Amino acid sequence: MHQSYPLSLAYLTVFGCPPVEHVRAAAAAGYDAAGLRLIAPHGLELAHPIVGDKTLIREIKSVAADLGVSFLDGEVFTLLPQTDVEAWLPVIETAAELGMPLMQITSEDPVRSREADNLGRIADVANGHGIKMAIEFMRWRAAATIEGAAELARASGRGNVGILLDTLHLSRSGGSPASVAALPGELMLYLQLCDAPAGQPASDADAVAEARGARLLPGEGDLWLRELMAVLPRDIWISVETPHESVAGLSFTEKAKRGMQATRAFLDSLAT
Repeated sequence: MHQSYPLSLAYLTVFGCPPVEHVRAAAAAGYDAAGLRLIAPHGLELAHPIVGDKTLIREIKSVAADLGVSFLDGEVFTLLPQTDVEAWLPVIETAAELGMPLMQITSEDPVRSREADNLGRIADVANGHGIKMAIEFMRWRAAATIEGAAELARASGRGNVGILLDTLHLSRSGGSPASVAALPGELMLYLQLCDAPAGQPASDADAVAEARGARLLPGEGDLWLRELMAVLPRDIWISVETPHESVAGLSFTEKAKRGMQATRAFLDSLAT
């Protein structure tokens, strides 16, 4: 934990890392927790399946317990017109077995009533395991802005639905710290932290590429990170998400340490 902020190692920071090695990298770099990809984003393949692999799940839990690492979040459900909530039940059960308090969810369903109904149904299942659903908005998704994510959370009618606040996606969807301050604080379930240049990507395809492999370390870019932190709770969980293609040659542990060191330096600067 850094001062009052608990820190988690996001999946993308060590993209491609097997889950047990992810836990070891998190511990070596000083993180409190890790986030694991339990289900692939729509259209992508899952490199290291966890759900249904009881032996692997036991090993992940054992290594995490030995190293003192917990789990913050699981990635990532995608609401689609054809979503079958029943197919997601094993994912929620795995998240619960790993002790994850949060599951990420995005939306590519343009029909609000169906989108909200399916979100509410999976939120009910998650609630039975003490898990909250965190909507991650992205400019190329149906839930594209922080305001859209808040509307979807309200439409679900469930108290265990909130927002995953990603600094890059907030910027690239036209949001700002003022956008965050305008919404109820309890909606902000946790923060994914990185930096970025001020200029917007020219296209959604460019925005996707930036999000997955061109994020800057906190303090390296031009985002309003200090102003954002000022409107967030001092104990909000921070998931360090800093993938960059230029560091592809580093080990997973080195990538984890790189993100941690920059995040600590940034948080230290808030006190000055």
